[in-house]
Amino acid sequence: MSTPFTHHTEGYACFRIPALITTVSGALLVFAEGRVDDCGDIGHIDIVMKRSLDGGRTWGPLKKLSGAADTLAHGNPAPVVDAATGRISLLHASGAWSLGSDGTRVRGPRSLHALSSTDDGVTWTARGPLNHLKPAGWSWVSTGPGHGLQLAAGPNRGRLVIPGDHTTEDAQGGGQLYYSDDGGQNWTLGAVHRVPRTSAHPSELAVAERADGSLYVNARSSATCGTDDHRMTATSVDAGHTFATPFISVPSLETPPVFGSLLRMPSSGPNRPRLLLSAPSRPGAHTVEDRRTLAIRSSFDEGRTWQSAGTVVEPGRAGYSDLTLLPSGAIGLAYETASNTPHGTVRFTSFTETQMDAEREELRLPRTSDSTGNRNHAVVHGGAVLGSRGSGRAIELDGRDDYLRLVNCAPSLRLGGGDFTVTAWFRHTGTSGPQPIVWGYGQGAGARQFWLRAEPSSGTVRAAIDTGTASASVETPSSYNDDAWHHVVFQRQGGRLRLSVDGGTVHTAAAPAGDITPPGAFTIHLGARPDYEQLFRGGLDDIRIYGRALTPAEYARVRDGATDVAVEEERVRLGFTTLW
Repeated sequence: MSTPFTHHTEGYACFRIPALITTVSGALLVFAEGRVDDCGDIGHIDIVMKRSLDGGRTWGPLKKLSGAADTLAHGNPAPVVDAATGRISLLHASGAWSLGSDGTRVRGPRSLHALSSTDDGVTWTARGPLNHLKPAGWSWVSTGPGHGLQLAAGPNRGRLVIPGDHTTEDAQGGGQLYYSDDGGQNWTLGAVHRVPRTSAHPSELAVAERADGSLYVNARSSATCGTDDHRMTATSVDAGHTFATPFISVPSLETPPVFGSLLRMPSSGPNRPRLLLSAPSRPGAHTVEDRRTLAIRSSFDEGRTWQSAGTVVEPGRAGYSDLTLLPSGAIGLAYETASNTPHGTVRFTSFTETQMDAEREELRLPRTSDSTGNRNHAVVHGGAVLGSRGSGRAIELDGRDDYLRLVNCAPSLRLGGGDFTVTAWFRHTGTSGPQPIVWGYGQGAGARQFWLRAEPSSGTVRAAIDTGTASASVETPSSYNDDAWHHVVFQRQGGRLRLSVDGGTVHTAAAPAGDITPPGAFTIHLGARPDYEQLFRGGLDDIRIYGRALTPAEYARVRDGATDVAVEEERVRLGFTTLW
């Protein structure tokens, strides 16, 4: 493993959006966006490159390919190699940006540009804007990110193909393919797919050639909340001129919203086709927090289905990545990572197909069912197992790495500015440290959130909300750390927070008015604070969330196990009867 780009070095605060190719001589070129001020998508951004002549063990000096003479935003490097001539083409987008009246950065119009190298990436020649690749009416336009490909079969053998995405001035969005039939000297806009941006549409496309010469496209979906499917797919059977069908979702391929890279293995053939996909494998809708557990997954039927088992490359936080085939037949991978964020540094690693297969493991995490019909099933992390509460089942958490998440930020889980009720059974013996039971949305002062936790060090059970501008909490005089099961009810009702345990005294506090749900993607954690610095140790059972304040009679019935309480406002009910 090596690190070609390290955050806060060489004049850049952050390196993002890696792209990786192998030249005809066997050199490795890794490209990235060098972001000058921070990791934000808008600002002063250069396209930078490094070169390795020893298979990625060491890297040469940083070279600025675009942006050295300006402060524009140059992004999404998408390189491709012409195997016949060795010529390297790099398409990318460039655009202006400005500061708005409130001091935030505002993205300006973008155009497409090309660079090329005929000496193995040592020197580069730039071309002006490729205006013909951006039709009238397109607002945003981009390439890749990640490598393109050269067709190896069919009547268009030798054609270079690079994917891209766009939005339009009339609120449509979609993906496209660019191609060149003269080794990258000239480029043409080919297949285009777009739909209204209110519908799921593809972005950040990756493309691979199938054994029959058709093109398989796997893209990030614009859909984040309310779905488990964050990938989309389409094919082209005419070498990139058109898409054969509209883009559809890819089921059972768990990723957060992120770019994923494709690579066809050379051992692939009609009898054993193999496509690789590199992408974070943690399910979730958040574009930053859920980018974890970078893994390589395989398809043996030309991308029609993907195996749930794969090889973990980075178990921690990781974002975009790009694959290449090394001259030895090994697989090279460049990917984003950092210590407490998925972005900032670009690392490189390599491995053989045999090594990759020897370390395959099941990537799909178990679930436990939501019984309301809302399909807010919980993802189970760590080694959490089913235990018992009385004659029923419960979930047991070890306080080390066990927790659960509601990950699809469904509309039913947006509690907003109204009243609500959270109920749960809990059992613990903790004597120190907070033990989160339910934690909704964000974390930290000024983040919209709600939470309920036992605090044995202070001898309380505490619950709180934060609207982003005001917060309040309420507590009981005991943490109930006696290893017995207790039923807790937490409510916002009529401007008050209400908290009671086992049907006893209702403790109250004034509650600020306002929406507690973040406007974007969110997660609800069970047994954990969102940063995983606080984890629950003990048992949890029958966790429910209601979109209104239950009456005392209603939550008494909930405590007794009734399942017909306020069903029209029941947002989630986790009984932990099975893991699947």
